[in-house]
Amino acid sequence: MYTRVDTTDKAKPGGTYNSVLATDVVTLDPLSAATFNTLDIVAAFTYPKMLQFSLSKYPKLSKGEVEGQLAESYELSADHLTLTFKVRPGMRWDSRAPTNGREIDSSDVVFSWNKYAQVSPLRGDFVYSSSNPSAPVESVSAPDSRTVVFKLHHPDASIVQLFATSVLFYNMPKESDGGFDPKGTVRGYGPYVLEDYRPSTQFLWAKSPNYYVKNRPFMDKISLPIVPEYATRLSQFKAGNVWTPVHRQEDILPTKKDLPVLNLLQGADFPKTPWFLSFGYEGNSPFKDERMRQAVSLIFDKETIIDITSNRPAFESQGLPIPVRYMATIGPGWEGYWIDPQDEKKFGANSKYYKYDVPEAKKLMAAAGYTGSEVALYYNQGQQYGTQYLQVGEALAGMFNDGGLKTKSDPREYQNDWLPNFYYGYAAGNKGFTGVKWMAERTYPTVASQLFATLHKDGPRFVGMTPTGNNAQQGDPKVNADVEKIRNEFDLEKQQALVHDLLRYMAGKAYYIPVQFPVGTPGFSLYWPCVSNLGAYVGFAGSNTAAETGLHLWIDTTKPPLGPG
Repeated sequence: MYTRVDTTDKAKPGGTYNSVLATDVVTLDPLSAATFNTLDIVAAFTYPKMLQFSLSKYPKLSKGEVEGQLAESYELSADHLTLTFKVRPGMRWDSRAPTNGREIDSSDVVFSWNKYAQVSPLRGDFVYSSSNPSAPVESVSAPDSRTVVFKLHHPDASIVQLFATSVLFYNMPKESDGGFDPKGTVRGYGPYVLEDYRPSTQFLWAKSPNYYVKNRPFMDKISLPIVPEYATRLSQFKAGNVWTPVHRQEDILPTKKDLPVLNLLQGADFPKTPWFLSFGYEGNSPFKDERMRQAVSLIFDKETIIDITSNRPAFESQGLPIPVRYMATIGPGWEGYWIDPQDEKKFGANSKYYKYDVPEAKKLMAAAGYTGSEVALYYNQGQQYGTQYLQVGEALAGMFNDGGLKTKSDPREYQNDWLPNFYYGYAAGNKGFTGVKWMAERTYPTVASQLFATLHKDGPRFVGMTPTGNNAQQGDPKVNADVEKIRNEFDLEKQQALVHDLLRYMAGKAYYIPVQFPVGTPGFSLYWPCVSNLGAYVGFAGSNTAAETGLHLWIDTTKPPLGPG
């Protein structure tokens, strides 16, 4: 097992860091992108956020504290309705035309926010409007070249963290409005500049010569070829052409056996975000009856899912223990918020719905009058969520059928069908499906922001729910009210108590059924030894790897595959 050690004092700058991507992006413009891929693959490298999460040194874990990035400082007013940023001086856009190394100022932030508020399909977490009344930010202004003031329509306990997360708002130069086409060209300011991009082939990032963090990043370049086929990514890793994790869990131990020199790293923390099952409520959907939803929660074997996704038996046979915590609407990494659904004394009577109990599931289905009609299991057929997501989808369909719920897998095309009709289905006001959805989930910077986005009727990724069987777009009034209380509660202990109550309620209503994936464990990964400072710095949920933990990685040319070790 690899031991996390801070080697910064030995770091030598230079070299090209070799990683890989499984998918390309549709656009390079993070302010108009409809998916999070552009933010992760493009913006994280080269466009600044206002804030970022503070790092911790292992074994200490990050608690979600924030610090400035584009903002040198920030202040939230006593009434929680005004957030003021001071722009860090001396930060300059890309030296190439049309930005020509111009200094970033507050007008860039105002331009970026206004564009984001008008065109971003991802703006629902942030941008208040009459059609999105639960989002917090009402307006932005720039009193001078270094000051930006965000006015809030109402308090939101997550507001500071929303400006730090890697999957929401980034800043871009004003010149992207007509001076260049941001969909195909990058002119940013970050730790890297885009040296070369060939669609469906590769990204090549080069170190920014004037990044504000002194002597960072260490690497001169980052090479990211786009390789959709898992087998090809794996073979390239084994050949030493890719240094970072590509593996399914079942391939980690065989690869380590073939190449003992590789570093085996276990995650530092439990995951914070569950992936889950939710339901369609249209027409004659059987899932209007909560007993059918409860049956689904009981009918799949959580322990088998853990074994599939973590390869637990193989790791434990090698003396590598895999601790497990069950998901419960939120991930088990949210210390203080999460309560263990396997602990009936703490969780309460609804903990029974997180058990694996096929006989009880069949009783519930019979009581609901289920006669064996076929239901669809919808999921994304593409590689955007990884190969294990597809494996779990097929495993779930098999478990449902074995448990008496006649199920047909119905994978859907990602961009034009899955996203608008299923992932964003109820949030977009769409109708037309009656089955079960196997849903991937994004990372959120706070528990409150996750609960709002997915469980509240105004949330941008609202999953749909109804206590009566009708009007699923309006949600459950109790859940809506509870989420609003959580979002507006700034006292930590009170907010956590409200979350505990909601978790118990959600277990019984079974609108949103967590599936142990990403597994409720700190998983394993493989790296080539030349990747140094690995795991020494720990980020928070929603951290930007390229501009945060990635700044401290360096290439040790004395170690494999570059040197003998």
